[in-house]
Amino acid sequence: MARPLQVVALGGGTGLPVVIRGLTRHVRPWKGRRSVDLTAVVAMSDDGGSSGRLRRTRGLLPPGDIRNCLVALSGGQS
Repeated sequence: MARPLQVVALGGGTGLPVVIRGLTRHVRPWKGRRSVDLTAVVAMSDDGGSSGRLRRTRGLLPPGDIRNCLVALSGGQS
């Protein structure tokens, strides 16, 4: 059996979940195609809006970007 194709997507913000959703539509294995391991590396440097408030008041990384990427990887709707 062939080794799975390994794909890594780098980024953050609103663009990375869009790319992940597009990739998940095309990476599902079917007849004659090898499987694909899809990984996302999410930049969590957002400091504006509610993310900035969380960072300043709670010392937390912004959860929205990673949540959106997890939803995209799972194949769900955000």
